[in-house]
Amino acid sequence: MGPLAITITVVAVILVIAIICVIIAVKSAKPHENSLWRSRKRNCLGLPWSFTVYDLSDDRFFVTSGFLNLRDEEIRLYRVIDITFKASIWQRLFGMGTITMNTSDKTTNVLEIKNVKKARDVKELIAKNVEAQRDKKRVISREIMGGAEIELDNIEDN
Repeated sequence: MGPLAITITVVAVILVIAIICVIIAVKSAKPHENSLWRSRKRNCLGLPWSFTVYDLSDDRFFVTSGFLNLRDEEIRLYRVIDITFKASIWQRLFGMGTITMNTSDKTTNVLEIKNVKKARDVKELIAKNVEAQRDKKRVISREIMGGAEIELDNIEDN
């Protein structure tokens, strides 16, 4: 066997292994209950070549990542404080954007979902479900504008 035949054989074996890995990854990532939106992490061209899956249910956001060692991260939607959308010129050319969620979650304070197809629609879907969960759980966000705090002990009743 010559060097060209060995190279072709090695490339063929690597391709077969890669295809098997992708098939296993796709089959192992099952959608969560009440899944409203589901997508894979995408590269800069918008192709879903990744072992990270994003899944939105009516009360939680899941990030499942890994191939051999799986990691399943869960963020309760009522813990989301702020949602931001941004899109670079490159992302806009391919109809994508980045969604950033700031949360009060202990393990994931900031979650950035890059290269999401129809990112504005997904952001609005997340925001709608965040508000629904905050209303359902009766979570109230208290923000004081300007950074000044008011001491209620020193105010006299009239």
